[in-house]
Amino acid sequence: VREIALVVRDVLETLGLRSYPKTSGATGLHVLAPIRPDVRFPDVRRFAKAVAEEVERRTDDQRVATTTWRVADRIGVFVDFGQNARDRTIASAYSVRPTPDARVSAPLRWDEVASVEPDAFTIETMPARIAERGDPMRGMWRNSPSLRTRFGALGLTEPSRV
Repeated sequence: VREIALVVRDVLETLGLRSYPKTSGATGLHVLAPIRPDVRFPDVRRFAKAVAEEVERRTDDQRVATTTWRVADRIGVFVDFGQNARDRTIASAYSVRPTPDARVSAPLRWDEVASVEPDAFTIETMPARIAERGDPMRGMWRNSPSLRTRFGALGLTEPSRV
């Protein structure tokens, strides 16, 4: 999961998109990329699918990263482009998850991803972490570029105007 998140970051950087990782509060990682709301949901999903497929291509091993939708057919880590849809939700940053240790969905800096242990972030440990490191997502929405001009870099047709 850590390795795949770093590939996601690289793909997004190639596209000129800044991204922010966070733990899911369980075993996964979420990668957030703020964008201007000038592209319709189906086009954002189409873009996200192409990003996931590029991650899969760069990894070059479906036992490591896969976009295979059907669970029974998966082996590797699922790069879940499907979260980019109107009816999907994710754990918000700093939300406490329903685990016995009250794990928290923790924003990270990219230099923490390679060695992150999600169970280190709990309702007990987060206040000290925030006091020591601040909020890695602070200011995230200040730079929200358009996806519109980035479709071509993934071999996609540009979406129609909203």
